[in-house]
Amino acid sequence: MTDATPAELGKRAWKEELRIVSKWIEEHPALLTVLAFLLPSSGLYHFVTADHIPLELASSDVIAALPLLLVRISFLVIMLSALFALPALMVFEGAVREPDGSIRVFPPFIRRRRRKLGPRAKKLLLWLLALSVPGLAIAAALAVDAMLVQSDAPVVPVAIGVGVVAFVVITRGIRRSAQNGESLHEFTALSAAAGVTQMMAALFCMQFALRYVPSATHDGLVFALLLFAVFILAFVQITIVVVIEQTSRHAGFVRQGFVGALCLVSIAFIFPHSGAALTGMALRDTASGGHRCVRLAMTAESADFHTLIDKNAAGAGRTVGLNLLSNLGGTYLARIRGDKEKTVYRIPTDKVVSMAPCEQ
Repeated sequence: MTDATPAELGKRAWKEELRIVSKWIEEHPALLTVLAFLLPSSGLYHFVTADHIPLELASSDVIAALPLLLVRISFLVIMLSALFALPALMVFEGAVREPDGSIRVFPPFIRRRRRKLGPRAKKLLLWLLALSVPGLAIAAALAVDAMLVQSDAPVVPVAIGVGVVAFVVITRGIRRSAQNGESLHEFTALSAAAGVTQMMAALFCMQFALRYVPSATHDGLVFALLLFAVFILAFVQITIVVVIEQTSRHAGFVRQGFVGALCLVSIAFIFPHSGAALTGMALRDTASGGHRCVRLAMTAESADFHTLIDKNAAGAGRTVGLNLLSNLGGTYLARIRGDKEKTVYRIPTDKVVSMAPCEQ
């Protein structure tokens, strides 16, 4: 990027700038190798110390789990980068490269005396609406599906189709002045793919937000929380676009997004609280199949776990609600749901017959 002339920079499309990312990766193998070891190790250390998990960090089981944890963290990082960055980077389609090498995505800011929105503010609001539409469609579908308890209507599939079509229509309208003919059709295909991706990102944000909501919460509050998660996602994406636009003179914007995401993920895993939370989320989802609370059916000879057995359960040998923390070395580490003392129990996996989510 730095060796090219402004004219050459102006001819580059964002697809071509992907090569800059590939070249950057090839030029920094040592840095990526260090991060590949540091991030899972740091996250695992914070998970053990912050949540008071009785795991020996130097044990063979933990060391053997590091590659698996690295794979899962890498997959999570790639998915998060794609889910959050790709729809935002789509905004750069049709961006203008200025003579100084910077990128102009939105119209320049113009101070107005009257209380009217300028062209830059209008464009920002349009993209905020466009990036919110797929998530709004899913949130509306979930609300309707909750009201139609006994109905078999395909509410969610219909919402997916409507959300993607609406996203394509809005984005085509925003870019119609810059796209025409064959390029407009190409942009439509890109919009459809980005709409699906945006819907996946919205679902991820909704699931993350609902993790901290009690099951007995009023439906109206849950719906409001889903809408809040959708708009926060779109706002963060637009903010990222504006930041990259303002700093685009220094590097290719795709590389900026990649390096920025890498830095944020690195900071998140090195920082104790966020590192423990991200690592714990990966290990817990792996152990419990994604369920926050599970009940285990134990083998008949599992008398040692009488503390965990539910005395009121219809079937013998079923535990009370448990939060599984990890599954390393053939042993579940679990806590009784709601236990204020946060006692950790070790349950060998060969003592478990089956696993089921807790009743709501």
